[in-house]
Order: sequence, then C-alpha cells, then structure tokens
Amino acid sequence: MTPEQYETILTLLTEIQKTGGSDPYRLVLYLVPNIGIIFGTTLLFFLFQWWHKQKMALIQSGQYKPWSFDIRLYSFFLGLLLTFTGFALSFVFILVLGRSMAMLGGLIPFAIGLGLLTFYKMSR
Repeated sequence: MTPEQYETILTLLTEIQKTGGSDPYRLVLYLVPNIGIIFGTTLLFFLFQWWHKQKMALIQSGQYKPWSFDIRLYSFFLGLLLTFTGFALSFVFILVLGRSMAMLGGLIPFAIGLGLLTFYKMSR
C-alpha cells in the first residue's frame, strides 16, 4: 500500500467517524435484535403454555390419545435424506473447489446420515 492510498483511507475513515449518523438511528438499530429476541421468547412461552393447557384439558375430558413415534422409521428416513444430500454436496464441492475445508459442508451430513442408517440397521 502506498502512502497516498493510506492517507486517503485514513481521511475517509475520519470523515465517516465524524458524520457517524444520528444517535436515535443507532439506538433503533441496536434495539431491533433485542426486541426480536424478547418477542420471540414471549411468543414461544405462551405457545408452550397453550399446548400444555390443551393437553391437560384433553386428559381431563378423557379424549387424550398418546402419540406414538417410531424412532426407527424416522432414523431411516432422515438417514437416507442426509446421506444422499451429503453425498451430493460433497461431490459438487470436490468438483468446484477441489479438496478443501468446504468439503465438510457435505461430509458432515453424509456422516450423520450414515450414522442414522447404522442405527436403523442395528436396532432390531
């Protein structure tokens, strides 16, 4: 970097720092994520509370039916989905980028999918 470029960048940065925007704008900008987190947490709390009250009312009225979940079938489906998705991603990353760290984007779902398929096969 030449000294002239350095001076130009330094002057631009000092100008940006001096005219950094108004304070109410920054306040709103910093409060938006916090308000979103608070609103989302409140929404989830009341959603879980509503589900609990609904289940308790069903139990009291005698209409509650336990929900059965087949973990074996779910692991087979999710294992196939992740294995083929991971294989396709790994194949594309190898073609485009060669052998690099980007291959982890495909190898991780591939390995998880193989693990789920192994669980399906072993849990008889």
